Amino acid sequence: MLPPVLPFAAGEPLHRDGKCVDGSTVGWSSCVASTFLGVGGVKRVAVLADVHGNLHALEAVLAEPDVASADLIVFNGDLADGPFPRETMERIEALGPKGVWLRGNGDRWIVEARAGRFRHPDPSTDALIHWAAGRLSEAQVARLAALPMRTTVDIENGRVALCHATARSDNEMLLVDSTIGQARAAFQGIDAGLVVVGHSHMPFDRLFDRRRVVNAGSVGLPYGHSGASWALLGPDPVLRRTSYDARAAADAIVASGMPGALDFAETCILTVESDAAALDAFRTTLERQQRDADFG
Repeated sequence: MLPPVLPFAAGEPLHRDGKCVDGSTVGWSSCVASTFLGVGGVKRVAVLADVHGNLHALEAVLAEPDVASADLIVFNGDLADGPFPRETMERIEALGPKGVWLRGNGDRWIVEARAGRFRHPDPSTDALIHWAAGRLSEAQVARLAALPMRTTVDIENGRVALCHATARSDNEMLLVDSTIGQARAAFQGIDAGLVVVGHSHMPFDRLFDRRRVVNAGSVGLPYGHSGASWALLGPDPVLRRTSYDARAAADAIVASGMPGALDFAETCILTVESDAAALDAFRTTLERQQRDADFG
């Protein structure tokens, strides 16, 4: 059975009272990225998307030498909507300004749930989001609420744009076989020849009319393969995969108290849905989004 499609500081000198020191109102993580841009760019950027509160997978990726030595680690949306929301955010917060956070639809859903404004038609997703929202502190929810949807970073071989789904929506389905027309509209106005995304939980690397789009896959809930997916940028994008102890992660998830934890552990951690099945499901989602002109 295809698992339900789940959504996903240190900046004090740069960000205070909801604004960057330059007066803009973007999230603190973009301030940090801008600071690195100001000193001439960076050499290596690790991109970790769709952690979904899978703390075991996150710890394994953060222990990778190429991640530990990266100049920046971009968390490309959907951070905490999973079995260990508070602990996941605490671990990422501990990275300080090296960690750049972007908003995913799951992060937005958590904020909406905390404010009493979220309802999802799938009961299991609805229960998970409300449970995760209740596990976070007020400060953590406020941090998610302040996250920007996208940012750009200059690396040695040029400018890279990063966003969770697309530049116009944190929930739009952009797939490996999406049309060039969709990609043109989705990234209109983006001044970068390379865009790194997540959201579909399946890594890919392809061209859309001379713009290279790389999907970093999912750290916490991949489709089509075991292990945690991520990407390393500079000088050229490389898709990477890290193995971790799935049994230990599953046991911890079952004990976490998350609604539907046993099913989650069995269908999302111990086994992995095929990319073919996921693509079929997501094509249906994309057709509905395009028909209704609603990518929210």
